[in-house]
Amino acid sequence: MGAVSTFKGQLVYLKECRVCHLSSKIFVGTHSSSEWEKMLDAKGKRLSDIHLNAEEKYVNSKDRIRKSSHKYFKSEYYSKKYHELRDFIVESAKKNEARDAIYRE
Repeated sequence: MGAVSTFKGQLVYLKECRVCHLSSKIFVGTHSSSEWEKMLDAKGKRLSDIHLNAEEKYVNSKDRIRKSSHKYFKSEYYSKKYHELRDFIVESAKKNEARDAIYRE
C-alpha cells in the first residue's frame, strides 16, 4: 500500500462515504485493522453486499446532489476506486493502533 493510494482513498472516502459515515477518524476506529482487512476483501464484494443488503439510503452530497448508496455500490466508479478506499481505511486503522499503543506505554 503506497502513500499515493492511501491519499487517493481518503479522497474517495470524503467524496462518497463521509455523507453517511461522517468523520473518517471516528469511522475507522469502529474496527481494528485486522477486522477491516477481513471486511474489505480483495474485490470489494463484502463491503458492497453490506450496503446493498441494507435499506437504500439517499443523502445529499456537499454539492447538494442527491446520492443513492445502492447506485454507488453498483457503479463502475466503486469497482475502480475500491482498492484505494480499502488502502486508506486499513492504513488509517493501523496508524490508530500504533498511536494507541504509544499512549498505553
